[in-house]
Amino acid sequence: MFGTKNMLIAHKIIFVAIFLIFISQPATGQNEITIQGCNPTFSSKTITITAEKDFITETIDTLAVLKANSEGCFKTKLKLNEITKITLTSGKLQGVLYAEPGRDYDLQLPNYEELTIVDSLNPYFETEAFFFRIKNYKIPELNDAIANFDAIFNAFIGENFSKIYKLNYKAQTDTLKPFFDSLFSDINHPFFNEYKNYSIAYLEALAKIKGFNTTVKEFFRNKPILYNNPAYTSLFTEIFKNFIPYYADTKEGEQIISDIIKAKSYRKAMATLGNHPLFESVELRELILLKGIHDLLNEESIPESSSYQLLDSIKILTQNPRHKLIVDEIKRKNQHLAEGTKAPDFQLLSISGEKTSLKNIKAVLIYLTFININSFTAQADLETLNILSKKYKNQLHIITIAVGYGTWNKISEIFQQKNYEWTLLDGTTSPEIEKIYRVKASPTCYLLDSNHRLKLSPAPGPNEYFEFYLIKILREMRIEELRRSKKTESEDQRQ
Repeated sequence: MFGTKNMLIAHKIIFVAIFLIFISQPATGQNEITIQGCNPTFSSKTITITAEKDFITETIDTLAVLKANSEGCFKTKLKLNEITKITLTSGKLQGVLYAEPGRDYDLQLPNYEELTIVDSLNPYFETEAFFFRIKNYKIPELNDAIANFDAIFNAFIGENFSKIYKLNYKAQTDTLKPFFDSLFSDINHPFFNEYKNYSIAYLEALAKIKGFNTTVKEFFRNKPILYNNPAYTSLFTEIFKNFIPYYADTKEGEQIISDIIKAKSYRKAMATLGNHPLFESVELRELILLKGIHDLLNEESIPESSSYQLLDSIKILTQNPRHKLIVDEIKRKNQHLAEGTKAPDFQLLSISGEKTSLKNIKAVLIYLTFININSFTAQADLETLNILSKKYKNQLHIITIAVGYGTWNKISEIFQQKNYEWTLLDGTTSPEIEKIYRVKASPTCYLLDSNHRLKLSPAPGPNEYFEFYLIKILREMRIEELRRSKKTESEDQRQ
């Protein structure tokens, strides 16, 4: 009897252990979403899906580039670990979707709108964002709730902005939270409730209705950090904008500048931030420190060497994977396109419709050229690139990225008619590529080495004596190659 009882207990323990292991594993595909849509006007149009990588640097990450079929339909899968605001861009359209892991979204697509030549030549042109209508909506539908809230909230700000920002308009602002709580009382969605509350808090911060300490105590002290909620991140950015110089003028924070610039010490900076009675959370302090370093670098009020050393320390010592990524993005942003640094990767469609990534291109040198076919010099630039591509085909891989909305068909036809053989990629439907590579004129060019590091940034255009620089670089590379071979030969002889 005793032995049987022990066996039963043992079996129960094993069963519970197996059950706990099972429930601790994520279900297959539970963080995957499917997005699809169909509208004949999207026939063969390219759609780019992006999301913000982190809110400190506001870096945009391309999640997918795809093309609708001949009937104007597309379908794709994305992996997301949490609710994420994603943007689908095509032509003039820029649709917003708050995507929840495990959901399938059948989007109602509006009619496609092509950008005009005037738009394509305007470097400051920005598409207008809108919310998608979802055919297979759920109740409560997060996207509908946020869209309705934003419409009312933004209308209020638009009507009262000058009073709010300049006159600390308090009268109507005080009534906003009760009003929105009542209006959206039937929406029981945690993400939306946080979005609503932090949006109102952001407005109160603009109107200076609540002081710094009151806002931090109510919305940040011992509260989870909502990295992917735009309302939270907007309030955080507003409250902690240029916070380090302000904190340095207080008794608690007087050492913070010295900790960052002289000591370059993560532990000292964290300890000084910890002097503030509301900064108990290690993660909050780290995020404030990262935001502070980012702002100081933008203002050019901190030596880069000091900030990079401190950022490296944060990356080593932090226990938060997100903060490690933010460190990388701050460094990448401030070293962005500097000679000797890695060129940003991209994935664009080629003239044959194949996805092409920079990281997969192997060559001695890569000449990256951004060209708007409607620009004054475009035809002459292409003719010169044709000459260069044939003359240096074993040393130089030329990539031309077409920019300028609505210009892809035109430049594609020219390539086919004239039998140009170098790589042509479609950047016309991926506006972020122009921002990443700072394309303000046509042509904009860069020269990369075999490791995709920037050798000339920017590089001269095809008709701006580029060949002179190319010959000089190839000669230097040849001399270095001979030196290495002679050194290896002498070492072999000694052995």
